[in-house]
Amino acid sequence: MYADAARRRKLSGQWRTPDTTPPTVTVRSPDFLPTRETNKLRATWLGHACYYVEFPSGLRVLFDPVFEDCCAPFTIKSLKRYTPPPCELEDLPVVDAVIISHNHYDHLSYPTIKRIQKKFPRAHFFAPLGNKVWFEKSGVPSGQVTELDWWDTREVKLEAEIKDTKEADSVSVSPSEGADGKAGIVATIGALPCQHTSARGPFDRAKTLWASWSVESGGAKVWFAG
Repeated sequence: MYADAARRRKLSGQWRTPDTTPPTVTVRSPDFLPTRETNKLRATWLGHACYYVEFPSGLRVLFDPVFEDCCAPFTIKSLKRYTPPPCELEDLPVVDAVIISHNHYDHLSYPTIKRIQKKFPRAHFFAPLGNKVWFEKSGVPSGQVTELDWWDTREVKLEAEIKDTKEADSVSVSPSEGADGKAGIVATIGALPCQHTSARGPFDRAKTLWASWSVESGGAKVWFAG
């Protein structure tokens, strides 16, 4: 029954066009904490797979950020977002770590990464195996990118300087602006399996890894499916 319905929708072209008749998803301006002080975990959905998570330790993590109007190498009307982001990247108070699940354009956006570099130049990027070279070619310093295989973990410490982590079991991250004396924050970040694939063009399918992620800090644990 369901297979027949899906087949009919595919043949009619309806399967590619979601119903955007109002009301759609309500867009609300998020309310971020002005400092790193919080006694509980807070997660703010910023559209599609993008989340901003505030940990009780003071750690601030941004998952799969995309703040552009179109998730593609060039603007295509059919690929534009149906609702605007609830805020701009520049509205975020602080970003310590950026975690990428895979390299599809709606999860890894070059314009967004460049905006992160400009606003939060000390942010550290975590991505699945094989993606580090993309960040380096995009102008992100090698020492600010860590790529992990499934089941790999890194102990993260917010300290005074960023160190090269190519062979290390830990990552030292320089606190972003607004640290509020919270240097010394620790976290454990790990890459985990998930069912998906990767590609940024017609000839690189599954050439880089995709992953779900775990982040633990300040007694709180988060799993991100990507």
